[in-house]
Amino acid sequence: TAEHTRAFIKIQDGCNQFCSYCIIPYARGRIRSRSEDDILKEIEGLAAGGYREVVLTGIHLSSYGMTGGTDFSKSLLLPLIQQVSKIAGIERIRLGSLEPRIITTEFAKGLSENSKVCPHFHLSLQSGSNTVLNRMNRKYSAEEYYEKVCILREVFQNPAITTDVITGFPGET
Repeated sequence: TAEHTRAFIKIQDGCNQFCSYCIIPYARGRIRSRSEDDILKEIEGLAAGGYREVVLTGIHLSSYGMTGGTDFSKSLLLPLIQQVSKIAGIERIRLGSLEPRIITTEFAKGLSENSKVCPHFHLSLQSGSNTVLNRMNRKYSAEEYYEKVCILREVFQNPAITTDVITGFPGET
């Protein structure tokens, strides 16, 4: 059996967002996702080895299964989570950092209907100032971010919500 019970599974790499402060699209390239079959086989092997919890991670996790664009309704993350939850032995599924724009009522309800999904959501805010968010080339406003948090709070009884904030961004007062 496994010495630990939590495994981290990288399901996606690269990013297409081109935030003004970030080198990832240049260093890691455009988004690309592992195949669902490959991911499920890896997790089945981990479950057979005693792992009970998986953390799905990626450079831009919300873009899993997308080939381009920023329409997160085309993300295949939710269907993947649903398949992972069917694997015998897996008791808990955690998610890495999510793009706020993936949070819709439909997405949140889909997660909430899955008893194996841990209700912890890391949504990168970066700044509470719309002016700074615009200079960062983030594609949402502080108000839109707040709406996403409200959706999670409506759908989940007590979700844990964490974030990242960059302070001292050039031009920030």
